[in-house]
Amino acid sequence: MSEKIRQRAQERVDPGEIVQGAFAAQLTIRNKLGSGGYRVVVATDRRFLVFQSGSFSQTAIKGLIEESPRGQRLGEPNGLFYTVRVGTQTLKVNFRYFDQIRAIDGALDQPGQPDR
Repeated sequence: MSEKIRQRAQERVDPGEIVQGAFAAQLTIRNKLGSGGYRVVVATDRRFLVFQSGSFSQTAIKGLIEESPRGQRLGEPNGLFYTVRVGTQTLKVNFRYFDQIRAIDGALDQPGQPDR
C-alpha cells in the first residue's frame, strides 16, 4: 500500500520535487464513518503535505489540508498505532507504515536536506 500512496503522491507535488515517503493516517484509532476519514501524509525533499483521503480508502489522495516545513522529524514509531504531529495535524499511524516514518526521518540525514 505504501508504494501505491507514494506513486499517487508523486503526481500531486511540484515538478522536480521528490517524494521521500508517504503514509496513511487517521484522526482516531477507530476510524468511524463521519469522523473525517483517512489522511495521507507526504514528505518531499522540500515540505510535508497532508491530504484528505477517503473514509474507506487509505490510498486515495484528495484535497490538500495542510503544508508545513520539511525539517521536522517524526520520531521512532512504536506500538500498534503511533501518534505523530505534522504541522497542526495530530494523527494516528498504523504499524504497517512505520517503515515509511523511519525512511522519512532517515532522509533528513542525507546531504542537502533542510536544517532541523
